[in-house]
Amino acid sequence: MRPLNLGETLDASIKIVRARWRTLAAVMLVVALPLQILQVLVTASTTDVYQAGSSFSTGGSSKTTYSDQGAYVTGQLVIFVLAILGNLLGTVACYRAIADTYLERPTSARASLQFAMGRLGPMLWLTLVLGLGLILGFLAFVIPAIWLAVAWSVTYPVLLVEDVRGVAALKRSFALVKDHWWATFGRVAVAYILVLVVTAVASSLIVAVPLLAVDDTSFGALLLSNLGSLIVTLLTTPFLAAVVTLVYFDLRVRKEGFDLALLAERMGGAPAAGPPPEPTYAGGAGGARDAFGHPVAASPPARPATSTEPPSSGGWAPPVAPQPQRPPSPDE
Repeated sequence: MRPLNLGETLDASIKIVRARWRTLAAVMLVVALPLQILQVLVTASTTDVYQAGSSFSTGGSSKTTYSDQGAYVTGQLVIFVLAILGNLLGTVACYRAIADTYLERPTSARASLQFAMGRLGPMLWLTLVLGLGLILGFLAFVIPAIWLAVAWSVTYPVLLVEDVRGVAALKRSFALVKDHWWATFGRVAVAYILVLVVTAVASSLIVAVPLLAVDDTSFGALLLSNLGSLIVTLLTTPFLAAVVTLVYFDLRVRKEGFDLALLAERMGGAPAAGPPPEPTYAGGAGGARDAFGHPVAASPPARPATSTEPPSSGGWAPPVAPQPQRPPSPDE
């Protein structure tokens, strides 16, 4: 492997998303579609009139009126919390599918979601620690928050691939980005700019333009608004996950000289600075598995040269001491 520049990183990210679009779309639909349906139900049941797209399509005051404003606010808070959980779940599942694709491993939406569910607790804790650090950086005149956001930009892949958690994951990301801050900033910044462009275009085509022909306070307008949010999520979340994942792999290649085979072997094992993980031989309890739950092929140890027994079909057999030879008798 060789390091990737900005254009190669974006190109590879788009190719991975295209190659696994069915898996990634299925993951995001499972996570995002129920939230959009819940959003429509809560909004429709707690408002008399709801003006879709009022934040960007009209310049006047909002026409929204509430049948139960307290229930509306409560429902929106519940949806907000569920959206955070859903976004984490979907993003982690996308990381899994994208990393498997990059390392040429088989993947599926079900396996990716199961992996994400198993990492949801550590991801929530990491998000809390990361968010607190960025808030403190923002309070220190914004610039430190931008610097920390880039330095910690590969924290989630660190947790998912190396199983390094909490503050240790932040330190590991900081160490990987060190000496490559500007390159990392450029790739992540361009990715977010592209996401903003895609979001604006999709919102215009799916929501703003149809609202010119549909009453913006109708139920149809509400459906269009949530449909636009769903499509934007389907397009942007996998792409951002792909860019961040490739940036993480690229940093490991640059700083640690890993190639694909070694990186795939060590996923979920000991940190890169430490010794390689001990092998688990075939036939052991459960066999060796990496961080993504894939079985790791194991090779039997070499047979000692003192063994004279042929290898058995079931694997390596312990050496057998050679039997003493009887001297021939005179009759022989």
